[in-house]
Amino acid sequence: MTIARRNLLKAGACGIAASLGAPFVGRPGWAAAPAHTLKLTFADTQAHSLYEVLKRFSEDVSKRTSGAVEIQVFSIGQLGSGTNILTGLQTGIVDFCAHTSGFIDTIFPKFQVLDLPFLFPDSASAEKLLDGPVGSKFMDMLPTKGIYGLGWGHWGWRVVSTIDRKAPEPSDMKGLKIRVQPGAIFAATFKALGASPVAIDLTEVYLALSQRVIDAVETPMISLAATKHDEIVKTINLTNQVYNVGVMMASKSKFDALPKDAQEAIRAASANLTKDWRSTIATASEQRAAGYKAKGLTIVEPNRDDYRKATASVYPQFKDIIGADLYDAVLKEVGHA
Repeated sequence: MTIARRNLLKAGACGIAASLGAPFVGRPGWAAAPAHTLKLTFADTQAHSLYEVLKRFSEDVSKRTSGAVEIQVFSIGQLGSGTNILTGLQTGIVDFCAHTSGFIDTIFPKFQVLDLPFLFPDSASAEKLLDGPVGSKFMDMLPTKGIYGLGWGHWGWRVVSTIDRKAPEPSDMKGLKIRVQPGAIFAATFKALGASPVAIDLTEVYLALSQRVIDAVETPMISLAATKHDEIVKTINLTNQVYNVGVMMASKSKFDALPKDAQEAIRAASANLTKDWRSTIATASEQRAAGYKAKGLTIVEPNRDDYRKATASVYPQFKDIIGADLYDAVLKEVGHA
């Protein structure tokens, strides 16, 4: 019985692994054999809405280069874990990567300012900052670690989804074992709320929830379906604590080795990617929220003002790490008191 149960749980965890098939290749029509075949990976499964966005990006690049550049799209786990695909990007093993700011924080600590709890009041304020001079400063940091930033994206607002706990007030988080991204700021945020943050790779979360190693996850709502975590969690607390920034990145060494016209085509396609990424995630998030309500999951609207106050102590902890100038510029831009 124990073995059977363990196999059942592993089969559930393989809901993620089931997406690890052959990569998508964007080569429209009778395009010529590619002169450059490149690998792109992203921090989620093929069931995630971003996968379709990246497929369209691949096709766009192929069209713009008349088939000379082929981009193969891989999902999480195929080219490495959420953490080591960034290392692969730096070393040139991975050519392109779409990832979240929470993981980028680990190699660029200044990015943590974007993940300060309850920083952005809405998506418009986040997009204005990222598309402006402050956003350019973040992109300018990346080449120092062998990475180019090609465009911004959005994974969705991060919410707290639990197996069975409602958390309308900050005090309801006390003692909650919750999976967080590896960035230090995520752990600090939930420690401030009295929760117990645990860093687990996305591919291991299903089993951890099934075995009650953790009680909750803090991910965008659409990620719950993509990873099948919605088979286990029954309550979604719409904390919206972080506008989950995404970044399309390229290996600097691999990108620099491409012909100039191919580089220009990829940058042009990346501009389209940002628009597609944001709009697709916004639509998918609305559809997912409606679907979960219809399915009967408990949706909780927390007291965000109280949550904001309860996590205010996190800000000064990271000011020196982020740097006073950048910290002040971001807070001023978004009108954060």
